[in-house]
Amino acid sequence: MTAAKRAINSDTDVAALRPTPPALVADTKPRPTKARAPLGVVELTLGDGQIVTVYGVVYGLEHAVQGDGYSARLFLDQYNQRIRVQDYQAAPVRPLVLSLRALADANGFDKIIVMARSDDWQEFLRFGYTLEAVLKHYHAGADAFVVSKFRSQERLASPGLMEETLLIEQITDAYPAKGPRRLAEGYQARLARPGDVPSLLALYAEIFESYPSPLKHASYLEHVFQKESIFAVCVDEAGAVVAAASAELHPEQRAAELTDCATRKEARGRGLMSHILLFLEEELRRREYICAYTMARARSFGMNRVFYILDYMYNGRLINNCDIYGAYEDMNIWVKDLRGRSVADIAAEQPLSQ
Repeated sequence: MTAAKRAINSDTDVAALRPTPPALVADTKPRPTKARAPLGVVELTLGDGQIVTVYGVVYGLEHAVQGDGYSARLFLDQYNQRIRVQDYQAAPVRPLVLSLRALADANGFDKIIVMARSDDWQEFLRFGYTLEAVLKHYHAGADAFVVSKFRSQERLASPGLMEETLLIEQITDAYPAKGPRRLAEGYQARLARPGDVPSLLALYAEIFESYPSPLKHASYLEHVFQKESIFAVCVDEAGAVVAAASAELHPEQRAAELTDCATRKEARGRGLMSHILLFLEEELRRREYICAYTMARARSFGMNRVFYILDYMYNGRLINNCDIYGAYEDMNIWVKDLRGRSVADIAAEQPLSQ
């Protein structure tokens, strides 16, 4: 072995060669590409001449459609001006595609999103859909192909696309080693309790200027709390909630979306979110879920870094997907197979750093 090789293999020099992690990077707010959707009085077309007028703060409406050779469960997402196809059966896909197009046009929605299956996702491409991401393991272990149809130029165009692509490169270059830090002293991660609901509402109201679901409304949070979504929190020594996240459950798919991630500004940079997410992962494993995934703001260095460090796989980007900070944002898809490495596996591979 040469002297040069001996020098490079020394512990001191290897440490010196590792990139220095950058300081805490503030989230970048999006630039609006189109006007916000009206929410107070909303008229939605359901098809076949059915029109419903809804009063109040209207986020959306679940709706079932069926026709010759197809059926589907949809979410007519007024807040985000899109149709999300939650589940479908269609052979061939053409009649469903035409039905979705008619509904989008009737309601003025300019994006349609389908979690397509491996045997038909390419059929959607024939009708102008674009493959935006692969959500691995979503359909009870089988991959979902996230195909989208854009119905306007402003919804299709993303002003920050190159910046967001470089952000992924920056994260993967700066953090070659994976695994969370130890939970900071004085903090504890646990499942949220009913008594935490007021604190959660206050946290989300503080962090999010706008949000793509009714998360900041007490009645909604109480409805989904620990039933349709599992919430976990991190509390400080005084018992105050300083960070939170949830797992939105899709039991038929045995998949869950890790979402609603928020940390108070004074508690950021301490790795708290990593431990909340790992806590939720263990709860999902206990329930025999297969897929954990997230849609992280493509402009958020911190959240994308968290999922990368926790060994999630970056699998694509959804363009102008939803309104979070007062404008439509691109969302990065990160996925983990829960049948793989657990928290214990990560710790055994690479001891948690201080």
